[in-house]
Amino acid sequence: MADFADQLEGLLQEYGGLVNLTVEEREEVTQAGADVLAGKYSQAAKDAGHYNRDRDLGKMKHLADSVDTGRLAGTKVDGNSAVGFSKKDANHARIARFLNDGTRYIKGDSFIDDARDKSQKEVFAAQAKVLRQIQEKKMR
Repeated sequence: MADFADQLEGLLQEYGGLVNLTVEEREEVTQAGADVLAGKYSQAAKDAGHYNRDRDLGKMKHLADSVDTGRLAGTKVDGNSAVGFSKKDANHARIARFLNDGTRYIKGDSFIDDARDKSQKEVFAAQAKVLRQIQEKKMR
């Protein structure tokens, strides 16, 4: 699986390097892909059976409702956007990892890995769409 930087470089080569992205523009592009992937993660959690509509929520959200996007805390501002499960109200990130990878007592179902792999084209298409819009603005 090629990472975003390789895909972005390929798209920039396709346009002949016409677009010189600022950090804010790069963040706009990566956030578009992150939003698509976040929706896929949420749906994958529901499809894998990690969602109980009848559960009393109390203070803790469902795993499928705890997908976050944005810049990782403590990292430099470089335009990258991350997608993952929240650690705010409950450590959903840890729970998601256990459900995805499995433990000694839980058989993993790879719902995160599958969602990421299956949505790669949609994520890239969303990023390419935003990149094209940025390019069109700069060409005017």
